[in-house]
Amino acid sequence: MKIGKFRVSKKAVSPVIATLLMIAVAVAASVIVYVWSAGLLGTLMGGGGSQVKEQLIIEAYNWNNPASLVLSIRNVGSASVTIDKIYVAGSSMGFSPPAASVPVGTVVSVTVGITGIAGYGVAYPIKVVTQTGGVFSFSAILGSTG
Repeated sequence: MKIGKFRVSKKAVSPVIATLLMIAVAVAASVIVYVWSAGLLGTLMGGGGSQVKEQLIIEAYNWNNPASLVLSIRNVGSASVTIDKIYVAGSSMGFSPPAASVPVGTVVSVTVGITGIAGYGVAYPIKVVTQTGGVFSFSAILGSTG
């Protein structure tokens, strides 16, 4: 067919080349999806294992003295835990022994130095944070033992 000076061809790409192009596009798309999913699964599965193995409970506490809270912490998980920080009512408090290690199945007594809290009979939230980032939440009532 001739329009003006130019020749217009109605031929398209041959079926063999079209099939090869479709296969190349499908392979490229599958490689991209594989790389993305492998990266996502690697991120989700790595790093969270140690926190799943850590499990702490407070067996008992003594908070008769407003300046000192004594916690008996038991490790009921399957991995040894090292306590990094303790928060009482949202404030970080010092404790002894520092960086207390709690082996599996044992109870460790931790003394927390309390500052800025004076409400007797009030339940305060306590958060124990481990070195791997695990957070365990409890509560204790000032002026009592539990």
